[in-house]
Amino acid sequence: MTSTSTGPHFGGLLLRGLLTAVFVTAAGMKFAALPFEVAVFARFGYPLWFMYAVGAAQLLGAALLWGRGTVAHGALLLAAVMVGAAFSHLRAGDPVVMALPALLLLGLLAGLAYMRRGELMPASLQASRA
Repeated sequence: MTSTSTGPHFGGLLLRGLLTAVFVTAAGMKFAALPFEVAVFARFGYPLWFMYAVGAAQLLGAALLWGRGTVAHGALLLAAVMVGAAFSHLRAGDPVVMALPALLLLGLLAGLAYMRRGELMPASLQASRA
């Protein structure tokens, strides 16, 4: 018996939409070189070019969240960015609460990557499992 429920599908779309909005906004703030972003990267000891590289990774990851067979890849790329963000806050001596948004996003991205883990398996292995 197959389920016709759209709940999980709608939930996945909603999650991808939320994550896309967050990361496109964050990337835009970096590309606009908002003083807040510039100051944070300087406080972390990173060069200015790295802020743009992180913004590019955020845009790429957000785009991958909508590609056929690339959702898990986008989630993993963005998860890596969030690991870096959390680590940067903790290394800079910020209170743990400053790393919580990155850690929350990391959890959501890890869940999304897990839900779409089949996309990470090479096609040759997928064919042999069928």
